[in-house]
Amino acid sequence: MSVLKKIFTVLALAVLLSSCGVEDYLYKKTGQDFDNKGGTYKGVDGVTVHIEEGSLPEGTDVVTITAYALDTPAFTNVSKPVTNIYSISPAAFEFAKNLTVVIPYKETDFPNLLDELDLKPYFSMDRQTFEVFDEDSYELDVENNLFKISTKFLGNFHIGFPKDMVKQEDANQAGIAEMVLIPAGEFEYGAPEGTPTGLTEEEEGLKQSEGTNKVYLSSYYIDKYEVSNSQYKLCQDAGVCTEPYDLTSVMYQNYYNNATYAGFPVIWVTYNQAATFCQWAGKKLPTEAQWEKAARGKTMRTYPWGDKEPADNIESTQVNYTALFGDVTSVMWGDEGTSPYGVYNMAGNVAEWTDTWYNLDSYYQKRTDDVVIENPTGPSDSPTQEKVIRGGSWVSLEDEITTYSRDKAFPNYRYYNLGFRCAQPVSQ
Repeated sequence: MSVLKKIFTVLALAVLLSSCGVEDYLYKKTGQDFDNKGGTYKGVDGVTVHIEEGSLPEGTDVVTITAYALDTPAFTNVSKPVTNIYSISPAAFEFAKNLTVVIPYKETDFPNLLDELDLKPYFSMDRQTFEVFDEDSYELDVENNLFKISTKFLGNFHIGFPKDMVKQEDANQAGIAEMVLIPAGEFEYGAPEGTPTGLTEEEEGLKQSEGTNKVYLSSYYIDKYEVSNSQYKLCQDAGVCTEPYDLTSVMYQNYYNNATYAGFPVIWVTYNQAATFCQWAGKKLPTEAQWEKAARGKTMRTYPWGDKEPADNIESTQVNYTALFGDVTSVMWGDEGTSPYGVYNMAGNVAEWTDTWYNLDSYYQKRTDDVVIENPTGPSDSPTQEKVIRGGSWVSLEDEITTYSRDKAFPNYRYYNLGFRCAQPVSQ
């Protein structure tokens, strides 16, 4: 901590606060004043600061302790957090004695394959460049799932795993630990007015979309990539997931069990198999609204990359559709076609299961009021008992890979062009 200590003496509290906009706060704990008699501050999520008597420096009569729980990205510069980032003030203020900062954690938030004893506490002044605390300055209480950190400085704290360890341990499951944060806020949900719903003139119901609605989603994470063969196989090897219906793809007879295609999307899995995998990974299938925001961003765009028509040549790395490559491609393929949040293959490659029941009205019907719909999960059931599938696949045509194109299938359906990805709420 010696390097950090030199930095602390020249930074001001404003540095901490200026890096954290109000929109970043999950919630706020009102500050509590302490004099030199010390005491205990109890803040958000069980975060606690113990102040010994005589801890205030000479000339300081009162200090106000305040803690905020901040939105946590999937990775900081050196770690994979399993808690929120807790911003505790006053920062850039050296106490006369060490304070004890207690931060609880939940084992359910661990990345797969990692052990509790590998957890570390991290500290930063700017919420971007974190450093791990020296081993002699903290105590891990495994029985009570908390860290006790001894420090003379406050700032940004979180508990997590070393980033290199996560990547090494999860080398065969790239994407399980690699997620993208979709920030809270409103977005345009639905299809543009006039978009055909798929019903024929003889069928009852909406024939065209009535337009988009405003939807508010709380912040969440979504897998950056579609779930791969190697990821899914880990769940199968754990005795939780069942084997895909078919182990081949269109071009590759040895597909699922071939290391060459370990990073390609798992296919031939049903909705139930996909949901089981996500649960095993500590996640869940995204709702249709979560899927659409991750693909589109805040405003309407025809494709994840924008409104320009997709490239239709094999030299492009934008979208795998119209059988350009004759089969699926790697889940990490498609640098030119990522969504506004950097999510890969939200168009083409494999179509993706969502957790939402298929219903025309819930998607294509426009509200007559201005009420913003909050965190919709979709209808409680479907007239046809089918689940929504999104994104189109490698055999889809141009109008089937838009950010509002929808498909549907019974939960026990599986096919050579159908896969999935998972989502996860922000830890609270």
